[in-house]
Amino acid sequence: MQLAILIDFYNLFMMLNKDLDKTKAALGEIIKMGRRRGEVLEARLFVPIYFLEDPEEVRRMWRWTNTVALMFGLEIEACTVSSRHTDEGRRMKDSVDNAVMMHIINNIHKDIGPELIVFVTGDGDFLKFSTQAQNRSKKTEFWSVNPGNTNMLIRQEGNFQEIEVPSSDQDNLFVVAVNKKLKKIVLEKDEQRRLGLISQLAHMQLPTTELADMSVLIGERLGIAYAEANQLLEMLISLEVVEVTPAIKRVTNVNYLHVLFQYLKAGNGVEGTVNPQAD
Repeated sequence: MQLAILIDFYNLFMMLNKDLDKTKAALGEIIKMGRRRGEVLEARLFVPIYFLEDPEEVRRMWRWTNTVALMFGLEIEACTVSSRHTDEGRRMKDSVDNAVMMHIINNIHKDIGPELIVFVTGDGDFLKFSTQAQNRSKKTEFWSVNPGNTNMLIRQEGNFQEIEVPSSDQDNLFVVAVNKKLKKIVLEKDEQRRLGLISQLAHMQLPTTELADMSVLIGERLGIAYAEANQLLEMLISLEVVEVTPAIKRVTNVNYLHVLFQYLKAGNGVEGTVNPQAD
């Protein structure tokens, strides 16, 4: 089965108490759920642009959004803002609803994939979009991380699924190892090995390349499996050690002056780690 996943970012973010780590974990689980169902033709994240006012917070949020988009293959749709003045002051509403509606009108057609449209939201306004998709002969489902805060009509649809957000013990294992090292917590053997891999990478010079190719290259240089190399690259992106051009998903720079690499180069890695010569 081919499917499209349309994600109401702000609804998801609020249901997870504005926790970016949990939101990232939820997005990863959403993609896994989709792949278990079939071929994910698109996973689109509808993001309102108004909900943060501090410029630095806005920049941080968009850096985070770019990172998760690259991690999970998400398409980002930035939704503009409408506003009006009331007795209580200026009220703003994002145009996520309009963006989702126009996406369905312009991109969802009869007799052309996807067969299933998944709406990730607890917002009852999305029921009308489900009807639009069904009128185009599509199956629809609603997924939400919090059934208790999900519209009752959605839960009564019969096509509702709960997203079980992975617990913290399923976090990126390289991040776990680095955090434990920085907090001076004794590392397990596998954690020492992962920190050693980061230390080895700190002494390499890697060329500019496509994102997927970079995971392959890291795997070959360090002698590790692609999945683990991909997780290592994910960690470096999230810490902004690696700079990525989002439009073409190309790694343009590995910042060897980053504090993490400097910390490891200063001898704070794992004893006995073999550091290959830079090439």
